[in-house]
Amino acid sequence: MFWQASLYLAHQAPWFWPLVGALLGGVLGSFFACAAHRLPRGLSLRQPPSHCPKCKTILQPPDLIPIFSYLFLKARCRHCQAPIPPQTLAIELATTATGAILAYVVVKALLG
Repeated sequence: MFWQASLYLAHQAPWFWPLVGALLGGVLGSFFACAAHRLPRGLSLRQPPSHCPKCKTILQPPDLIPIFSYLFLKARCRHCQAPIPPQTLAIELATTATGAILAYVVVKALLG
């Protein structure tokens, strides 16, 4: 049933699954950027929650939207204005594009 509904949706709105792939890719990219910052420094991925490395302020949901937060905040912390590394944006863009392309290819293959 789920697969039939998914294929029907792919026929009616071919942009839907690539959009879902892009959103999931962006979320994964945000996690990967966090991991790239924390793991080399021996920091935990679980605690503390996402925060500014300089002022230690816990980030709020609007600060955590992949790509858009980086652009809207002009690559700076909302609280202390510390710069956010450009690698963060690069990782999020790469995984967003990968998710969209992967979803497109999979749906295209399923539709024949």
